[in-house]
Amino acid sequence: MYSWLGRHYSGRAVLVAGGNGFLGRNCVEALLNLGAEVSVIAREPSATPGVRSFCGDLRDARLVQKAIRRQTIVFDFAGTSGPAQSNRNPLENLDSELGMQLTLLSACSQEPSRPLLMFGSSRLVYGRPLSLPVGENQPLSPQSIYAAHKIATESYLNALAESRGLRYSIIRLSNPYGPHQPSGPREYGIINQFLSSAALGQPIRIYGDGAQRRDYIYVEDVISTFLLCAAERSCERQVFNLGGMASVPLREAAEIICELAHGTSLIYEPWPSEQKVIETGDYATDLRKLKAFVNLPPQVPLRDGFARTIAFYRHHPTELLGGTAATPAHA
Repeated sequence: MYSWLGRHYSGRAVLVAGGNGFLGRNCVEALLNLGAEVSVIAREPSATPGVRSFCGDLRDARLVQKAIRRQTIVFDFAGTSGPAQSNRNPLENLDSELGMQLTLLSACSQEPSRPLLMFGSSRLVYGRPLSLPVGENQPLSPQSIYAAHKIATESYLNALAESRGLRYSIIRLSNPYGPHQPSGPREYGIINQFLSSAALGQPIRIYGDGAQRRDYIYVEDVISTFLLCAAERSCERQVFNLGGMASVPLREAAEIICELAHGTSLIYEPWPSEQKVIETGDYATDLRKLKAFVNLPPQVPLRDGFARTIAFYRHHPTELLGGTAATPAHA
């Protein structure tokens, strides 16, 4: 990571919303290494030493206002559900996801320190891409309530910027993987489920033939990009796509993981109907706009990132997801 980022973040008050999640934990770790004064707001208290923890429901306006006070940057990785789950429980998802986001965004827009909010959006806002690679000007066509709520949050950001001067930047993220995926079964973060299963010596399960292409990106590269964009004033009120340098078929990624894990088998299974309906097909990220605004460091090669992640899970067994994994539609 660039040395000047240390000068930018050293002593800076930064809040990570959803700081106990996959992206949040990695962001907290990077910020602490840069010397920032880090706070976390999440449903559960943070176990990371040196972090100020605000614990509770992010729909609690008083709690959020207290956490936001005097912060200069807010990294917004808050959220819990995946696409299939959001489609099963749309009204519940509306209340939990958008209520939380609007509370957080409103607090930021009213805080005298005028914090910059860095919102972690998703490639799923595009649905099935019209062409590849996917640029920021492609039409939005969500196939899940999850993706529709990401679009709604992006609209909240723009509305509050126009009406209250909220400072923000949006990064639409594609397929991150790496250490610190929270344990427990889930229907998203599929590549980490593959890596977790491989670290346990369990089979990897894929729905369909695994031909869909994805551009996987190591979480260290994700967080570096968020930090760089937050430090660059020209990135404010911009939307960026962020993914890997190249897309590969899901089955190829799984085969690499099996090879690295020495003996993990690969099993193909039929698509469940609720997963098939939200499958987006091939995806590849157009990074040209992002590269025009920030000087991105070289990305960790896929094989190296997979090897690092398997090694991490094997050395930290309490963080393993556990159980065998099957791929959801948005893997």
